[in-house]
Amino acid sequence: MSNRFNFVAIVLALGLVFGMVWSTPANADNLYASIRGTVVDPSGAVVPDAKLTATNVATGINYNTTSNKDGLFTFVQLPIGDYKVRVEKSGFKAFSESRIHLDLDQVYNLKVGMELGVVSDTITVDANPAQVETTSMQLGATVTGQQIVDIPLNGRNWTQLMQLQPGVQSSSDRFGAGAYSTNGSETQQNSFLINGTDSNDTSLNTPLVIPSPDAIGEFNLVTSTINPEYGRNSGAIVNAAIKSGTNQFHGDVFEFYRDTFLDAKSWFESSPAPFHQNQFGGTIGGPIVKDHAFIFFSYQGLRATQPEGYLASTVPTVLSPAERAGGWSWTPFGKPSRKRASSSSSIASCASMTLLAGPSPAPFLCSTPQAK
Repeated sequence: MSNRFNFVAIVLALGLVFGMVWSTPANADNLYASIRGTVVDPSGAVVPDAKLTATNVATGINYNTTSNKDGLFTFVQLPIGDYKVRVEKSGFKAFSESRIHLDLDQVYNLKVGMELGVVSDTITVDANPAQVETTSMQLGATVTGQQIVDIPLNGRNWTQLMQLQPGVQSSSDRFGAGAYSTNGSETQQNSFLINGTDSNDTSLNTPLVIPSPDAIGEFNLVTSTINPEYGRNSGAIVNAAIKSGTNQFHGDVFEFYRDTFLDAKSWFESSPAPFHQNQFGGTIGGPIVKDHAFIFFSYQGLRATQPEGYLASTVPTVLSPAERAGGWSWTPFGKPSRKRASSSSSIASCASMTLLAGPSPAPFLCSTPQAK
């Protein structure tokens, strides 16, 4: 038992080391937000050495800092979400501002106005939900997780919401449907980030991993004047963040069902083509240790059945028992020895069998199995 325990411990330790060595680091500038500002007294003079605490409302985690000699302060690398900030300084009333919402890569400007009094008294202010952007020249917008879930998506591909922004055009090129051009750039010039980590197919530069819409907390789409930290591509930057656990357990389940009897037939069909699809899954998140550690899990499954198309040069056939055992009958070109099958479940490929036809240089065709 002791040897087995030691072996498991060594394997886990090696796995942790290798995971740290080969994991792709996330760019903090892409994943977090920050709050900065100035602490002033009623006369407008700066207040140094004020104690500031930013509290994440969902997780209860506190972040602390103090104002410098110029009254300036900065909270860096704050996870996205809702915050409240409390400021305390001896000789002044405590200052508290709530309902501060932080989005990806956002710098929130907070001006703290202190009033003379005792710390036990508190001045409470609600943050303005609409703040004028004064810290970045980037053009773009943020799409929230609630918007992603509420807007209908064919196939539950949330990258389709890129088209909500000005300058984004859906294109059909060699990269297939679902590629988007931004401000005239090529469709493969977009960058996709998941939790600050590059998620692009290296050969085509298209999205490599598209998580479930229910798992996305929000995504930020930058369409112009891109900051240097992103680099490489000239198109849009799609920066998505996965939800995280909170101090309360939350979750959801979903099932999107499509079937043949729900579909209409096309103009050239006598009946709708067979189609069965189930897209299902769910999410759950909550605390491991309250106010300290959290977990979030998401799963999405897809089960689909639909007919496959055949090329005009192929002949769908039903194999006989002899042919399934490897017995094939061959005739000279143009003289098939059997009748064509009436149903289609597999393909007998003549091209792949002509090399086995015999020594004659004349072309051969594989026979079609006799219909049962």
